[in-house]
Amino acid sequence: MAQQSDLVAVLRSYVERMLKEVPGMKVLLLDAETTRVVSTVYSQSDILEQEVFLVERLDSDKADQLFHLKAVCFLRPTRENVARLRKELRDPRFGEYHLVFTNRLEDMRIQDLAEMDVKEMVQQVQEYFGDFIALETHHFSVPLPRPHLALQPFAWDFGNSSEAISRMTEGVASLMLSLRRRFQLRYQRGSELCEKLAQSVHHLTSIEERELFDFGSRGGDGDPVMLILDRRDDPVTPLLSQWTYQAMVHELLGISTNRVSLRHVPGVKKDFEEAHQDPFFRQIMYSNFGDAGMAIKSLVDDWSKESKHTKDFQSIEDMANFIDNLSDYSHNQGVTYKHVTLMSELSRIVEQRLLMQVSSTEQDVVCQAPSLAAHYEAVAQLVGSAGVEEADKLRLVLLFALRYEKDGRPQIMQLLKQLQDFGVDTNKLAVVRTLLKYCGGDRRVMDLFSDRSISSRFASLAKQHIKGVENVYTQHTPPLVGLLERLARGRLPEFDYPRVEANRSPTAPKAPKLVIVFIVGGTTYEEAKAVADLNAAAERNEGWSAGMRLVLGGTGVQSSSRFLRDFQEVMTNERYQGGG
Repeated sequence: MAQQSDLVAVLRSYVERMLKEVPGMKVLLLDAETTRVVSTVYSQSDILEQEVFLVERLDSDKADQLFHLKAVCFLRPTRENVARLRKELRDPRFGEYHLVFTNRLEDMRIQDLAEMDVKEMVQQVQEYFGDFIALETHHFSVPLPRPHLALQPFAWDFGNSSEAISRMTEGVASLMLSLRRRFQLRYQRGSELCEKLAQSVHHLTSIEERELFDFGSRGGDGDPVMLILDRRDDPVTPLLSQWTYQAMVHELLGISTNRVSLRHVPGVKKDFEEAHQDPFFRQIMYSNFGDAGMAIKSLVDDWSKESKHTKDFQSIEDMANFIDNLSDYSHNQGVTYKHVTLMSELSRIVEQRLLMQVSSTEQDVVCQAPSLAAHYEAVAQLVGSAGVEEADKLRLVLLFALRYEKDGRPQIMQLLKQLQDFGVDTNKLAVVRTLLKYCGGDRRVMDLFSDRSISSRFASLAKQHIKGVENVYTQHTPPLVGLLERLARGRLPEFDYPRVEANRSPTAPKAPKLVIVFIVGGTTYEEAKAVADLNAAAERNEGWSAGMRLVLGGTGVQSSSRFLRDFQEVMTNERYQGGG
């Protein structure tokens, strides 16, 4: 099952097939989104091996005619792309056209294209269901052009919010078609966007296109489940500092379609201004900061032996200085240079922003037993420190406010005053009120801090006791893990997570073998690592996830800065609603 639901393999096979089926020299025509789809699963060298001599955007409006090339067009089936194709076919630039769409193409749009193809340049029209971005084998995104729409009330911007629901529906439907499974849909109670998305997917897969999505049942297996969640139900996970390699890179530097820009790093060599994901990164991306550093040191040691410059590296600075002084790079040495540069920059940021002190306090506030006075004192001390950056102070106050929104109102007000005294803009301070309004305890379904009932408090204390002394920076476990465990054990409450279609069977439903979680508002790399760990345990036939395959997706991948930027947009839009 793991291989069948490997999203990277699915999309790679689509790209490979469409390029191999068109022999000879060719051009690959893409749109903005399929550029991202292809670039996350296929490298430039992979594309060159398929005799692709040119990769172009359909909307680039180039006029040069290259009739010796065949055009393979991999596009989303949008009105805009069909209009651009009509323009292209009216005055063709290439010898022939092979059209591949990432989703279902309406008959009316096929007719539009046929009418314009008077020179009969179109050789084939195909549908390959790849209307999503595969970030990892188990992790995908359906990006929205206006990501903040996933965090604000639907009625504020009916037109664009409706388009966002349509885009999410198309993305998850194409995933279902690529996996050849129709899913039982469950969604989070109280979230208008989750309910609308669930109803939209249900209408498409069970009514409008029922035959297309009818893959039959697989004897003995429980129905696969798609669980649609709202990011606002867990605002804590995207606000925390991160200490595993991939999550740290995204939080501190930013990952976009599996690439990291290093242009801002002083002295970085021109060939390494953009870092792409590589096999070594995939080996260590879930390692903690220390273990990742040791793995990178091993790479440098190997390079040092290879170049006959044997040295004893005591620090990241020693490694960085060593590789900076070498002139030529093999491929493996290039990988080493890239990761030493990344690790060096992460270390610089951690030290400069006092992130170890900040993170230790964050984790205590979020994970330890309630202690209003002690947590307030710890947060206030860091908020008052000149060495802590404004953004980190704001995160600390937000986490404290989420934890103590009822009991700690005077302390929250005092922390906000502290921030104001430090010159923090009032718009940024207002995010605290906005976040509590839309993500506060009264709005949430999840027991985020394990403190709503005596049993959950006891379970939380017991968990801390059993874990014993652990890494103080990684105490937090995403609440998603507990949610998935309850689903696997058949204990996920129907009231909180209703089904779109009621269970008609008189017997209790079997545990699902395949689960897709889709988070409206975006996933995090901490959650992606947790899901990868559960899948690894399942493959070893260990724990409650044994026999299951879990897939995680959302409308993007959040970092603390992106999450707060989205909420700044929500806050701005709220003003136009007269206060919401």
